[in-house]
Amino acid sequence: MVFSSFTFLLLFMPLTLLGCRLLPGKARMPFLFAASLLFYGWGSPLWLLLLFWCMLVSWAGTLLMMRGGRRRRWCLVLMIVLDLLPLFWFKYAGFFRDTVQSLTGWNAFEALSGLLGTEVVTPILPAGISFFTFQAISYIIDVWRGDAGAQRSPVVFGVYLSLFPQLVAGPIVRYSDLEAQLLSHPRPTWEQMRSGLRRFFVGLGKKVLLADALGRFWGQMNGDLASAGALGAWAGLLAFSFQIYFDFSGYSDMALGLGEALGFIMPENFLHPYRAMSLTAFWRRWHVSLTTWFREYVYIPLGGNRRGPWRRDLNVMIVWALTGLWHGAGWHFVLWGVYFGVLLILEKRFLIDTGRMERIPKPLRHVLTFLLVMMGWGLFSGFGTALFGAMFGSAGWGSAAAQLACLAHVPLLLFCCVISFAPKLPDVKAWRFAAPVLAVLCLAALAAQGYAPFVYFAF
Repeated sequence: MVFSSFTFLLLFMPLTLLGCRLLPGKARMPFLFAASLLFYGWGSPLWLLLLFWCMLVSWAGTLLMMRGGRRRRWCLVLMIVLDLLPLFWFKYAGFFRDTVQSLTGWNAFEALSGLLGTEVVTPILPAGISFFTFQAISYIIDVWRGDAGAQRSPVVFGVYLSLFPQLVAGPIVRYSDLEAQLLSHPRPTWEQMRSGLRRFFVGLGKKVLLADALGRFWGQMNGDLASAGALGAWAGLLAFSFQIYFDFSGYSDMALGLGEALGFIMPENFLHPYRAMSLTAFWRRWHVSLTTWFREYVYIPLGGNRRGPWRRDLNVMIVWALTGLWHGAGWHFVLWGVYFGVLLILEKRFLIDTGRMERIPKPLRHVLTFLLVMMGWGLFSGFGTALFGAMFGSAGWGSAAAQLACLAHVPLLLFCCVISFAPKLPDVKAWRFAAPVLAVLCLAALAAQGYAPFVYFAF
């Protein structure tokens, strides 16, 4: 089930919100757990087995780990490995098979098929597996460190790991951020529900009215980059840069709004990233929960910046290579991660550490940061070579049809620029009258064009 479907908007969401508002305290957690399982298993009930596996390993394993003893560290390692195994199989098995086959000519799936006596095929990636796996690992490590207490109730832990607003595409929430709210069985107030729904429909508007339209234009341009020419390639990449932002930040707005409407306050995931005037600042504002996860559970354990600049740079490269691989099983994702790792190291060494960054005029820093981020999205898109060839090659300005399409999308792109770059926008509370209008417009758009999957569902 997805947020931008009629089933969710007209049936699931109203019934779930009413249930959380009207049910007594002890019934709310079991109700939310059941609703979250229904939400996740709606499209493919077999995916629930993966979610149950992650729950069982993380919940039961931490209780065993907390019994103490010299094997406590081994229990931690075993739980992390058992949580990661499904992620590696479903997300990376095909990638590693193709990589090994291209290098050696050996097809591991064919060999495995021969051993098992049945055909082994590339598995379909379950929605949200990267998100709930990382959330489970954060819980395990926090309990092991003593930063959070082990949750004894399987229902409460199940709600933490499967809470449907953020289950499929985040944000990745640490248990300590929700523990008090989970234990208090919060009953949402009417004001919380109104405020949360306002934010939900603002996020839905970002997705349906902006991101989906930008995605259609980007698809038109990358479908024939030779005809798109330099103008279409540049405009298409700009559209993709806005699409991925409004799609993912729209999902985060919907997740946080739904969480508030259910009585839960979760940490922000986007802090106006395109206003950043350095790449370091950009990655402190974009997908904050994932950046925080890699900092807390990879970068700092590797030594962070405590062992000198060269070790810091190595740690940054490791984190960014893993960040790229987390986003997708493809070498262009790894290249995207390495690209930002190198740029962040250079920025830190030659601009931030030396104080030269402050000497660059702010407007120029802003433009350069956005251009570097936009080039990164070109790598991320998977069209890197052909796209950059069209952007910087001699393909001309493109066909008349491509130029007309670019001209038709100028108002939309300008509107997105204003929203993305404006130094200040009205608070969400100011949208109380606009939210019903956005809801009607989104429903009309969905009826006319259907819904497109969220970009980050693929990760």
